[in-house]
Amino acid sequence: MMHQQDHLASEICGSERAPAVVLLHPICANRDIWRLQVPVWSAYFRVILVDLPGHGLSKPLGDAPQLTDFAAALRATLDAAGIDKVALVGVSLGSMVAQSFALAYPERTRALVLANAGAMTPPQVQTLWDERLRNYQALGAENHVRETAARWFSPSYRASAPLTVNWIEEQIRATSQAGYVGAVHAIKGMDHTSRLARIAVPTMVIAGKNDAAVKPEICAGVANAIRDARYAVLPGGHISNVECATAFTELAGGFLLQS
Repeated sequence: MMHQQDHLASEICGSERAPAVVLLHPICANRDIWRLQVPVWSAYFRVILVDLPGHGLSKPLGDAPQLTDFAAALRATLDAAGIDKVALVGVSLGSMVAQSFALAYPERTRALVLANAGAMTPPQVQTLWDERLRNYQALGAENHVRETAARWFSPSYRASAPLTVNWIEEQIRATSQAGYVGAVHAIKGMDHTSRLARIAVPTMVIAGKNDAAVKPEICAGVANAIRDARYAVLPGGHISNVECATAFTELAGGFLLQS
């Protein structure tokens, strides 16, 4: 079911004449998580940063949204900005939304970078999400912030980059419970596996070697299912565009320039 809502909060950087690239953030984050990429990429691309529904300055979609609703909200936002064909770069939830957009609107999709996400949510992972929701409601937002950061970043990275981790924790803290619950519902319903072969645009799949949330072999499965997709493994954890910022910027940006 499509949920009516305002367009997603967004901003655009770079030349109108450059190829359009949409950046899609993880759950419990917002468009700011891409600030390490924007200075470089906006020199080459027309970069569109959005806050996904219920995150940042975007309103939640309402009860029980699906990834297709997230994709439709993105399409409406692009329509309002007069932007037609785009490449999409997504991390975690952002990768899931990028997959959904590419499957629903292939004529609007030029290329994909899919990082740190699978293509379906199996029953045991759905159960994990249910447990996280219960913990959020029972133990409160601060416990949720700590648990999420611990899942995203290794103890060694948290020790070596406390200012960066705190910056991400502030984004988690700022995400409303309604936004989190809606995104969890969408994630739980994801099942793109049988349709990935329909994706015919240039695609790069990126995994994190030390990703505790989505193992590299899951990302490799996504790459194997998409025709001619490239696959790369970065040395960090789940939020690869932050923990491996320069490598991610060069790898994904270089791929998009060639696509």
